[in-house]
Amino acid sequence: MNRASWIVVAAACVVAVGLRLIDRPWMNFSALGALAVLCGALVRPAWLGILILLTCRALTDVIIEAKTGHGFYGSWIFDYAAYITIFAIGRLIQPKHILAAAGTGLLAAAAFFLISNLGVWCMPHEAGQYLYPRTLAGLTTCFINAIPFARGTFLGDIGFTVVFIGAMQLLVASTVKNEAAASTKTGSIDA
Repeated sequence: MNRASWIVVAAACVVAVGLRLIDRPWMNFSALGALAVLCGALVRPAWLGILILLTCRALTDVIIEAKTGHGFYGSWIFDYAAYITIFAIGRLIQPKHILAAAGTGLLAAAAFFLISNLGVWCMPHEAGQYLYPRTLAGLTTCFINAIPFARGTFLGDIGFTVVFIGAMQLLVASTVKNEAAASTKTGSIDA
C-alpha cells in the first residue's frame, strides 16, 4: 500500500471510531461497514486489514462497555462476523469508482443487517434470555423489528463507502498527477 492509501485508511478509522462514540440522531449510523469495504479493497495482507477493522470495533466496544455497560451484548460475535464478511465483499468487488462503491456499500449494509439480526435472534441476551422464539415466526419478527435500525446502517455504509473510495481515488489521481509533473520537470532538466 502506498502512503495515500494509508492516509485514507487512517482517516476512515478515525471517522468510524468517532461516529461510534458520539450521540447520533440515527441509530446505527456508522462508518464501520464502509471501513470494512475499504480495508478489504486496499489493505494487504488480509490479516492486517481484518486486524485494523476489528481493532476499531473492539476499541469502541470496550469504551461503550465502560461508559454504559452495553458495549458487548449477547450477539456481538455476529457483528464481528458481519464485518469480516463485509471485508470479504470489499476484497472481492474492489470498488474503484463511485457507482461500484455505492453498490458495495449497499451489499455491506444488507450483509450487516442479515448477519447481525440473525445473531439477535439466535443468541441469548441479558440474563440469558432470548429476545425472540427459536421459530421461523420469531426470526421473521426479529427482522421486522430491526427495520427501524437499518436506516442508519444503510445510510452510513453506502454514504461512507462512497466517501472513502472517492477520497482514495482523488488521492491516487493527485499522486499520479504530481509524479507525472515531477518526471516531466526531471526529463526537461536532463535534456
